[in-house]
Amino acid sequence: MSLMTLHTLSARVAQELGVHPDAAARALRAALGLFRAQAHHPVIANTGMTPAEYLGLALQSDRFTALLIAATLTAAGRDADARLAWAAYLDREMSATKLAHEAVPATAILGNADAIHRIGRQLGLADEHTDRLIPGLVFTIATGYPYRAANMRHLSLTGVLAQLTAEDLTELLQHAALVDAGRTEHAAVLLRRIQHSR
Repeated sequence: MSLMTLHTLSARVAQELGVHPDAAARALRAALGLFRAQAHHPVIANTGMTPAEYLGLALQSDRFTALLIAATLTAAGRDADARLAWAAYLDREMSATKLAHEAVPATAILGNADAIHRIGRQLGLADEHTDRLIPGLVFTIATGYPYRAANMRHLSLTGVLAQLTAEDLTELLQHAALVDAGRTEHAAVLLRRIQHSR
């Protein structure tokens, strides 16, 4: 997306939201800064994408537009509206992710509740706890879906979810459980280990 296109988007957002263009311009700079930083994250490099390729995809995503809208509302002092706009975006994404997850065949680990519960029990989690963690875990995978590795770009989100192995699910569920328990330092160490092993 060119700089001119970004400024046009910023002006359009300002007009649609009824805010001063300066608020939208500040929000655009903040959003671009965030996405540029993400473009240099090791996880992105592990997908085989260059930072420029990541930015090209990310700046065309619904997530970027939603972030720009929420940041513009915040910059204009409309914090409650910003929270509502971001929550609406997350609800849409969660609904789409839920549909993709429901379409995973029972032969795949994420399509088999018994297999998921067995892995959860191996980690010391009650079935109900595992059931509570799975939607967030699936949403995390979906968030990275647009930036998947080249060898998986032909797959739908359902296809990517169906590719998850028992080992992958064990690591991701363990990470989710640590975060859920507030053990963020342990979760960060585990996440770095997972990222470096791929």
